[in-house]
Amino acid sequence: MGGGDRLNKLDKVKEYALSKLHTEVTAHDFSHSLRVMKIANHIGNKMTGDVDMEIINVAGLTHDIIDKKVAPNIEEAIRSLSEELLKIGYTASQMEHVLDIIQNLSFSSGKTPRTLEGKIVQDADRLEAIGAIAIARTFAYGGRLNRPIYEEGDKSTGIAHFYDKLLLLKDRMHTEVGKEIALSRHEFMKDYLRQFYKEWSLEDLEQDNP
Repeated sequence: MGGGDRLNKLDKVKEYALSKLHTEVTAHDFSHSLRVMKIANHIGNKMTGDVDMEIINVAGLTHDIIDKKVAPNIEEAIRSLSEELLKIGYTASQMEHVLDIIQNLSFSSGKTPRTLEGKIVQDADRLEAIGAIAIARTFAYGGRLNRPIYEEGDKSTGIAHFYDKLLLLKDRMHTEVGKEIALSRHEFMKDYLRQFYKEWSLEDLEQDNP
Protein backbone atom coordinates (compact mmCIF):
# COMPACT_ATOMS: atom_id res chain seq x y z
CA MET A 1 0.00 0.00 0.00
CA GLY A 2 1.34 3.41 -0.99
CA GLY A 3 2.07 6.32 1.28
CA GLY A 4 -0.92 8.22 -0.12
CA ASP A 5 -3.31 5.45 0.90
CA ARG A 6 -1.85 5.36 4.40
CA LEU A 7 -2.19 9.13 4.69
CA ASN A 8 -5.81 9.04 3.54
CA LYS A 9 -6.61 6.37 6.12
CA LEU A 10 -4.87 8.31 8.86
CA ASP A 11 -6.86 11.42 7.94
CA LYS A 12 -10.02 9.39 8.46
CA VAL A 13 -8.76 8.23 11.85
CA LYS A 14 -8.08 11.86 12.77
CA GLU A 15 -11.63 12.80 11.78
CA TYR A 16 -13.03 9.97 13.89
CA ALA A 17 -10.86 10.86 16.89
CA LEU A 18 -11.87 14.51 16.62
CA SER A 19 -15.55 13.54 16.50
CA LYS A 20 -15.14 11.65 19.77
CA LEU A 21 -12.93 14.16 21.57
CA HIS A 22 -14.16 17.56 20.34
CA THR A 23 -16.18 18.20 23.51
CA GLU A 24 -13.27 17.25 25.79
CA VAL A 25 -11.59 20.48 26.82
CA THR A 26 -9.23 19.37 29.58
CA ALA A 27 -6.49 16.78 29.80
CA HIS A 28 -7.73 14.30 27.20
CA ASP A 29 -8.67 16.49 24.26
CA PHE A 30 -7.84 16.03 20.60
CA SER A 31 -4.69 18.16 20.81
CA HIS A 32 -3.36 15.75 23.45
CA SER A 33 -3.96 12.80 21.12
CA LEU A 34 -2.18 14.61 18.29
CA ARG A 35 0.82 15.30 20.51
CA VAL A 36 0.96 11.68 21.64
CA MET A 37 0.98 10.59 17.99
CA LYS A 38 3.76 13.05 17.13
CA ILE A 39 5.86 12.14 20.18
CA ALA A 40 5.44 8.45 19.35
CA ASN A 41 6.59 9.20 15.79
CA HIS A 42 9.64 11.01 17.14
CA ILE A 43 10.54 8.04 19.32
CA GLY A 44 9.74 5.47 16.64
CA ASN A 45 11.90 7.20 14.05
CA LYS A 46 14.88 7.02 16.39
CA MET A 47 14.49 3.32 17.16
CA THR A 48 16.89 0.86 15.54
CA GLY A 49 14.39 -1.99 15.40
CA ASP A 50 11.54 -2.55 12.97
CA VAL A 51 8.68 -0.31 14.09
CA ASP A 52 5.20 -0.27 12.54
CA MET A 53 4.67 3.48 12.32
CA GLU A 54 1.14 3.05 11.00
CA ILE A 55 0.10 1.25 14.18
CA ILE A 56 1.81 3.90 16.29
CA ASN A 57 -0.08 6.69 14.53
CA VAL A 58 -3.49 5.06 14.92
CA ALA A 59 -2.93 4.05 18.55
CA GLY A 60 -1.66 7.51 19.44
CA LEU A 61 -4.71 9.20 17.94
CA THR A 62 -7.28 6.84 19.43
CA HIS A 63 -5.82 5.92 22.82
CA ASP A 64 -8.19 8.06 24.89
CA ILE A 65 -11.35 7.26 22.94
CA ILE A 66 -11.89 4.14 25.06
CA ASP A 67 -10.67 5.68 28.33
CA LYS A 68 -13.20 5.76 31.16
CA LYS A 69 -12.43 9.45 31.69
CA VAL A 70 -13.78 10.15 28.20
CA ALA A 71 -16.10 7.28 27.23
CA PRO A 72 -19.27 6.80 29.32
CA ASN A 73 -19.56 3.23 27.99
CA ILE A 74 -16.19 1.60 27.41
CA GLU A 75 -17.53 -1.56 25.76
CA GLU A 76 -19.50 0.51 23.28
CA ALA A 77 -16.47 2.73 22.63
CA ILE A 78 -14.32 -0.33 21.89
CA ARG A 79 -16.95 -1.78 19.57
CA SER A 80 -17.36 1.52 17.73
CA LEU A 81 -13.61 2.01 17.31
CA SER A 82 -13.14 -1.56 16.09
CA GLU A 83 -15.84 -1.15 13.47
CA GLU A 84 -14.49 2.22 12.37
CA LEU A 85 -10.94 0.98 11.88
CA LEU A 86 -12.17 -1.93 9.76
CA LYS A 87 -14.42 0.42 7.80
CA ILE A 88 -11.49 2.75 7.12
CA GLY A 89 -9.52 -0.15 5.70
CA TYR A 90 -7.27 -1.48 8.43
CA THR A 91 -6.99 -5.25 8.68
CA ALA A 92 -8.40 -7.23 11.59
CA SER A 93 -4.83 -7.87 12.74
CA GLN A 94 -4.00 -4.16 12.69
CA MET A 95 -7.22 -3.31 14.53
CA GLU A 96 -6.49 -5.92 17.20
CA HIS A 97 -2.94 -4.61 17.62
CA VAL A 98 -4.21 -1.06 18.13
CA LEU A 99 -6.78 -2.23 20.67
CA ASP A 100 -4.18 -4.31 22.50
CA ILE A 101 -2.01 -1.21 22.83
CA ILE A 102 -4.63 1.23 24.00
CA GLN A 103 -6.26 -1.21 26.43
CA ASN A 104 -2.91 -1.70 28.19
CA LEU A 105 -1.74 1.90 28.16
CA SER A 106 -2.98 3.79 31.19
CA PHE A 107 -0.86 4.43 34.27
CA SER A 108 -3.67 3.37 36.58
CA SER A 109 -3.93 -0.07 34.97
CA GLY A 110 -0.33 -0.86 35.89
CA LYS A 111 0.01 -2.81 32.65
CA THR A 112 2.84 -2.86 30.14
CA PRO A 113 2.03 -3.15 26.43
CA ARG A 114 3.34 -6.36 24.92
CA THR A 115 4.73 -4.98 21.66
CA LEU A 116 7.44 -2.46 20.82
CA GLU A 117 4.82 -0.22 19.24
CA GLY A 118 2.80 -0.36 22.45
CA LYS A 119 5.79 0.57 24.58
CA ILE A 120 6.53 3.52 22.29
CA VAL A 121 2.97 4.83 22.50
CA GLN A 122 2.93 4.35 26.26
CA ASP A 123 6.15 6.36 26.53
CA ALA A 124 4.61 9.09 24.37
CA ASP A 125 1.47 9.23 26.49
CA ARG A 126 3.53 9.34 29.68
CA LEU A 127 5.67 12.16 28.32
CA GLU A 128 2.46 14.16 28.06
CA ALA A 129 2.19 13.69 31.83
CA ILE A 130 5.67 15.07 32.51
CA GLY A 131 6.66 18.72 32.10
CA ALA A 132 4.96 22.04 31.43
CA ILE A 133 1.96 20.73 29.51
CA ALA A 134 1.51 18.03 32.14
CA ILE A 135 1.19 20.71 34.80
CA ALA A 136 -1.46 22.52 32.76
CA ARG A 137 -3.34 19.26 32.13
CA THR A 138 -3.22 18.36 35.82
CA PHE A 139 -4.89 21.56 36.98
CA ALA A 140 -7.34 21.63 34.06
CA TYR A 141 -8.54 18.12 34.87
CA GLY A 142 -8.53 18.81 38.60
CA GLY A 143 -10.71 21.86 38.04
CA ARG A 144 -13.17 19.77 36.09
CA LEU A 145 -13.45 17.44 39.09
CA ASN A 146 -13.66 20.36 41.54
CA ARG A 147 -10.38 19.41 43.16
CA PRO A 148 -8.48 22.12 45.07
CA ILE A 149 -5.08 23.22 43.82
CA TYR A 150 -3.36 22.46 47.11
CA GLU A 151 -4.15 21.81 50.74
CA GLU A 152 -1.48 20.40 53.00
CA GLY A 153 -2.25 16.77 53.80
CA ASP A 154 -5.05 16.53 51.22
CA LYS A 155 -4.23 13.76 48.75
CA SER A 156 -6.95 14.74 46.27
CA THR A 157 -5.39 18.04 45.20
CA GLY A 158 -3.66 18.93 41.97
CA ILE A 159 -0.30 19.18 43.72
CA ALA A 160 -0.79 15.76 45.31
CA HIS A 161 -1.14 14.31 41.81
CA PHE A 162 2.49 15.18 41.17
CA TYR A 163 3.50 12.71 43.87
CA ASP A 164 0.87 10.10 43.00
CA LYS A 165 1.84 9.94 39.34
CA LEU A 166 3.77 12.66 37.53
CA LEU A 167 7.04 12.41 39.44
CA LEU A 168 7.02 8.61 39.15
CA LEU A 169 6.91 8.44 35.38
CA LYS A 170 10.56 9.27 34.68
CA ASP A 171 11.61 5.87 35.98
CA ARG A 172 8.89 3.97 34.11
CA MET A 173 9.85 4.78 30.55
CA HIS A 174 10.68 1.95 28.14
CA THR A 175 12.75 3.56 25.40
CA GLU A 176 16.06 5.38 25.66
CA VAL A 177 14.62 8.30 23.70
CA GLY A 178 11.69 8.49 26.08
CA LYS A 179 13.96 8.36 29.11
CA GLU A 180 16.06 11.24 27.78
CA ILE A 181 13.05 13.47 27.16
CA ALA A 182 11.49 12.50 30.49
CA LEU A 183 14.58 13.54 32.44
CA SER A 184 14.49 17.20 31.36
CA ARG A 185 10.72 17.44 31.78
CA HIS A 186 10.98 15.83 35.22
CA GLU A 187 13.50 18.44 36.33
CA PHE A 188 11.19 21.20 35.11
CA MET A 189 8.39 19.84 37.33
CA LYS A 190 10.70 19.74 40.34
CA ASP A 191 11.64 23.37 39.69
CA TYR A 192 7.97 24.25 39.38
CA LEU A 193 7.13 22.62 42.71
CA ARG A 194 9.94 24.45 44.47
CA GLN A 195 8.63 27.76 43.15
CA PHE A 196 5.02 26.81 43.90
CA TYR A 197 5.75 26.15 47.57
CA LYS A 198 7.68 29.41 47.84
CA GLU A 199 4.76 31.39 46.46
CA TRP A 200 2.13 29.42 48.39
CA SER A 201 3.86 30.18 51.68
CA LEU A 202 4.87 33.67 50.48
CA GLU A 203 8.46 32.73 51.15
CA ASP A 204 9.41 34.45 47.90
CA LEU A 205 8.21 37.76 49.34
CA GLU A 206 10.53 37.33 52.29
CA GLN A 207 13.42 36.75 49.90
CA ASP A 208 12.61 39.94 48.01
CA ASN A 209 12.35 41.95 51.21
CA PRO A 210 15.23 41.02 53.53
